[in-house]
Amino acid sequence: MTIEAARLRVSHPDRYLACQEAVERDLLEIIDKANMKGWGTIETMDAIEEVVKHLRLAYAEDPDPADEPIMDARLFLHKRPTDEG
Repeated sequence: MTIEAARLRVSHPDRYLACQEAVERDLLEIIDKANMKGWGTIETMDAIEEVVKHLRLAYAEDPDPADEPIMDARLFLHKRPTDEG
């Protein structure tokens, strides 16, 4: 998997779209690999959406996780909402 380097300035109006295009190929590859291992396309996309939600939560708590890499996001996996929040 390879993602193209960003070529547009952060302020460029097409940067958001360019980022989507840069990651789409790899996401399609992940979905394809999951399909080959017996996972359905929709359930894989649903799983990716949930993982992204958990990554966002982890990022909100620690936007610079250099000391503790991506493992932080795994703390949020499988957590269910509670009545408290």
